Amino acid sequence: MPRRRTLPATALLAATMFAAVTTEVLPVGLLPQLSAAFGVGEAGIGWWVTAYALVVAVGAVPLTSALARVRRRPALVALLLAYALSNAVVVAAPGYAVAVAARLLGGLAHAGVFSVAVATAVALVPREEAGRALALVNGGIALALSLGVPLGTAVGEAVGWRWAFGATSVLLLVLAAAALRLVPATLAAHEDVPPVLPALRRPGLPGLALATVALTLGHYGVYTYVTPVVLAAGVRLDHVSLVLFGYGAAGVVGVLVAGVVADRHPLAALRASVAVLLGCVVAVVLAGSAAPTTAVVAVWGAAFGALPTLLQTVALRVTDGSDAAPAVVNASFNVGIGGGAVLGGSLLGAGPGWQAGVAGALVACGLLLTRGARPARLPQPVPGAVSPGVRPRR
Repeated sequence: MPRRRTLPATALLAATMFAAVTTEVLPVGLLPQLSAAFGVGEAGIGWWVTAYALVVAVGAVPLTSALARVRRRPALVALLLAYALSNAVVVAAPGYAVAVAARLLGGLAHAGVFSVAVATAVALVPREEAGRALALVNGGIALALSLGVPLGTAVGEAVGWRWAFGATSVLLLVLAAAALRLVPATLAAHEDVPPVLPALRRPGLPGLALATVALTLGHYGVYTYVTPVVLAAGVRLDHVSLVLFGYGAAGVVGVLVAGVVADRHPLAALRASVAVLLGCVVAVVLAGSAAPTTAVVAVWGAAFGALPTLLQTVALRVTDGSDAAPAVVNASFNVGIGGGAVLGGSLLGAGPGWQAGVAGALVACGLLLTRGARPARLPQPVPGAVSPGVRPRR
């Protein structure tokens, strides 16, 4: 646990991660409401996820470099305010185009928030406590999937989707104000920005990046449209938030298990998680009734919940701990998120066989591509493996 004097700031950063991931994935649970409000099909709302993720993918590496040269507190506050603004514009958007533009701003803020939050968490504590600080900060991601998204979905079902996005905007404003008080003004910028190209020349990283793109394409090709999938299986609309809660709660279990095995057997654990993911993206589409679909969604959440930690750990190992590796994996992850949303939208009318077949084939390709991620030698275990979007600094 980080020292008591830095714990409030570290908890603030965890809450920041919570708000960011909740904002990114919230449309997944509100597809019917958003589709009706903006007069577009569910595939059109999928572009909210696509546009957001592609901006994160494009912006992750350059923002990581640029923000390393800015003092942490003003950078974090500015990013949180931009994030709050993007959600507020979504709430007030008079039409679909304005809402998508607001999501683009949110994606840019998301890419920057992840970079600054992790750099700040590491700077707050001594070097030997960095892993524990990162573990606490990344707990916000697991809580977003287990509580934030289901809660936002429940709010949207009860009182309307605008209230769900409005609540995240208010939370981000509160976090910006708290950052002014809790993040030390003395945290300086860094000039030693790690180059990305040398890391990409390492034999294992390009293959791992491609594997990340493939498996996230398959995963988000189904997950972005999980609401219509579970509704088609017989789950009631007012129970969708409970199904998503099960997914997120199982994801927390996956994160905990990954934390135990990542330092010892990261590549084997990664392959096992991807194999389970492969079975789930096929089974969830073909299950056909509410009870088995709900059970598969929970197992799916556990398998996918473990992947961010395992992917980052393997990336750090194949590059001997390069700080650029997490940014590369983050960009790859968000290419898969954005592309998966487009893919899933195109498959909505094709039938469950096509959905299961295409998603399963992509995840299977990701599994095969992990064979090229074996490091030539294993350095010492990397403490505090992190989720996509974050970049540890030693």
